[in-house]
Amino acid sequence: MKRAFLLLLILTGINLKAQNNFFQIYTDSVALKNQNDELIRDIETKIKIVVPSFSFKALKTTIPKTFMPGQYRQKTNKIYLLPWQTGGPPMKEFLTDIGGSEEKGNALAGMFFYGFFLPHEVGHALQFHANAVPKSNYDAEYEANELAVVYWRSKGRQKELQQCYEIAKKALLKLKNPIPENADAKVYMTEHYNELLQDPYKYAYIQFSQIVTVLEDKSLPDFETYVKKYFKK
Repeated sequence: MKRAFLLLLILTGINLKAQNNFFQIYTDSVALKNQNDELIRDIETKIKIVVPSFSFKALKTTIPKTFMPGQYRQKTNKIYLLPWQTGGPPMKEFLTDIGGSEEKGNALAGMFFYGFFLPHEVGHALQFHANAVPKSNYDAEYEANELAVVYWRSKGRQKELQQCYEIAKKALLKLKNPIPENADAKVYMTEHYNELLQDPYKYAYIQFSQIVTVLEDKSLPDFETYVKKYFKK
């Protein structure tokens, strides 16, 4: 019996490792929830190195049954994510157009929806729980993108970040800046945030342009140094 139990543990460990699909499309909603919850706990643990008293106050992942963009909601203190079979179909035309083919569009989804943007949403939770939510939506998104970059770098995911950079650069060639030429980007995005969210082409331009800028920023520090700014009095 003991030998069988040990064998079960080994097989379970192998299975869990095989399901670690960050930066790849998720079709398993249970794996998506569990692994994103692990990511949340990992980020919280890393923040506690800097501020031992910090807590996300039981922040968890929820899998909706119907389509909605991946997001963090302050009211429920939850991050909402969708497996591919729910989140993919409504975005298929957009992803294929921006990616250049269905295959490349799916790759784009895997890299961003199930990779880059996972700690990005945790970044919004950090802003809220540290009482440091930026006044402009533009800054809130930019800082969430910075958090995603410093986190994935801390996990040795430079290769994936480089792929995100290259995909974002190519996507921007097909996207038009939705912010009027003479408008203040921070003010405009804050005033038109919901409008931009409803148009994937407009919102993608904002996100991809920010991500490219953040990844080109040579002054971005390591994770622990970066998060200190949220706790300065």
